[in-house]
Amino acid sequence: MLSDASARTSLLASAASSGAASGTALELVSADGTAKVKAIGQMQFRHVYNHRNGSGVDQDDFGFEFRRIRPGLSGSLQDGKIPFYIVAESDRNAPLTLNDAWFGYKADNGDRFRVGQFAPGFTREQLVSSKRRLASDNSVAHAFFNFSRSQGVDWQRTSGDWKTFVFIGDGAGERNTPYTMDADYGATARVQRKFGEGDWKRHDDFIGKPGETTAYLVGAGVSIAGGEIDADSDGMRDDDYYDFRYTVDAGVEGDGWNAFAAFFGQQFDAQTMSEVNTYGVTVQGGVFVTDDVDIFAQYAWADDDAGNGELSIITAGFNKYIKGHTIKLTVDANVATEPVTSNFSSGSRGTLVDAMGEDGQFFIRSQIQLLF
Repeated sequence: MLSDASARTSLLASAASSGAASGTALELVSADGTAKVKAIGQMQFRHVYNHRNGSGVDQDDFGFEFRRIRPGLSGSLQDGKIPFYIVAESDRNAPLTLNDAWFGYKADNGDRFRVGQFAPGFTREQLVSSKRRLASDNSVAHAFFNFSRSQGVDWQRTSGDWKTFVFIGDGAGERNTPYTMDADYGATARVQRKFGEGDWKRHDDFIGKPGETTAYLVGAGVSIAGGEIDADSDGMRDDDYYDFRYTVDAGVEGDGWNAFAAFFGQQFDAQTMSEVNTYGVTVQGGVFVTDDVDIFAQYAWADDDAGNGELSIITAGFNKYIKGHTIKLTVDANVATEPVTSNFSSGSRGTLVDAMGEDGQFFIRSQIQLLF
């Protein structure tokens, strides 16, 4: 018994030491090495200052908040063939709740299958984790079109320079919902093609580090969902709806610089409502000015054919990579050149709804991130 206890203590000490050395996670490994689990986490704490014009609104809002707190576990069984991932989230004024929870199977031919709750492959901005984005968050335009988390089954194939995603399950934004509240159907598909040197890990973020060679990534995605909602506000979810979204994007990362552009579209139709078509764009780029500081700019635009307002936001800022993405300071300033309406406002990105006819909303986000 003493010998067994000593062996277990040695294993734990070795795993803890390994995690500490990487600076990212505490990992425990089974005695035969076929099962692994590690504690992971993400914290983003920020200060936001927002200024709006016009009467009837608080013209200056500012204060501190947690943008994200995400503790979790990741790991695998059977020598990595059965991965799993469980992450909770608390953000801004929301209590701790389940964000991701899935397990799957990795085949020898590069296929991966998952079941559970996760972000399906649809947009590039969503596939780049919130841990590794260029600005303090993805663009306000992307926030409108994003499929976000959903529940279902997906398949991913990586074959050389091609990567394919297919998801079948619930509709957009169906996080932590019972089957009675979901869309009746939902599906997404995306294909990506990389060019240039470097493996797929190169495209886990948007930045081109100093000294890296040039690499390109282009992609396209579609999603479709439908079911019943309360479109006529009569208190009954008995109105059929149809939600079709699509996107195309391209990015390049070079020796200390990067550029990215994406186009989005949505067609939404429901009983008692007229069809609404909405379009959006994200354009961004950055360049390193020292080995651990980059500056960036971003433009987000969106508009529809229903008169719900036009989104137009210009962003400029910098990142200080204290220890890569593990400890990172991001500061960006944002100005809206059109009135921000309730249709496009995203409080988690720092925007507030403008008074009627007022534009020039201005906000600054100063965010520090810690990963473990």
